[in-house]
Amino acid sequence: MIELNDVSFLKSSIDAISSFIPEGNFRFNDRGVHFRGTDPSQVVLVDYFIDRSVFDSFEVEPAYVGINLSELSRIVSRAQPQDHAVINLSESELRINLRGELERSFKLPLLDISDGELKLPEARYDASVEINARLLREALKDASLFSSSVVIKTKGDRFFLESKGSAGVLNVNSSPSKGVKVKSKADVTSKYSLNYLQNIVKEAGPDSVVTLELRSDSPLKASYKIGKSEIVFYLAHMLL
Repeated sequence: MIELNDVSFLKSSIDAISSFIPEGNFRFNDRGVHFRGTDPSQVVLVDYFIDRSVFDSFEVEPAYVGINLSELSRIVSRAQPQDHAVINLSESELRINLRGELERSFKLPLLDISDGELKLPEARYDASVEINARLLREALKDASLFSSSVVIKTKGDRFFLESKGSAGVLNVNSSPSKGVKVKSKADVTSKYSLNYLQNIVKEAGPDSVVTLELRSDSPLKASYKIGKSEIVFYLAHMLL
């Protein structure tokens, strides 16, 4: 049995994952709950972990189970701010009780998803950018005026974002900003899907920090905190 008094971070986490992945495998063990999976087109990989200490009670048998994330997202979205969640796992189903002014019980059948556990991309990056989530979302909204993709660059301690199309051109730079911190071993230029990036950061709190790790013409690693848990995305690059 797993108990959780604050359901809000779980709602945001499941929403972030289900934006890309409709179903996938969760691992429950004595460390906590772990999810790793890719979207159907294999453009983005999500790696998510909730440490057992985050839960108010955590007593589970080790298990590796398939869950429909789209349906799980629909269920946890029904949690009210005052609700307390109790989660139980059996051999055939996941049971979620939301206890507040009313007690509501939901059951999801477990799925047989044959995908093996995925390996993470090699962690070799030339630059990292720590940027306020609100600033990044606004820059991506600006980019959407002209294109469906963005070019991200770093030069020294500066961060740049570019978007261009037949309607116009956008150039964003970080000179100098308290909301952006760049660490760079080499200048970086790489191109990514704008829609994927917007979905990656949509559940980051407005005051949270999104960390982007970059290498020219290579997948991007984006990570941020949701409550006391961390979610990590690996996004494939596009050809320049």
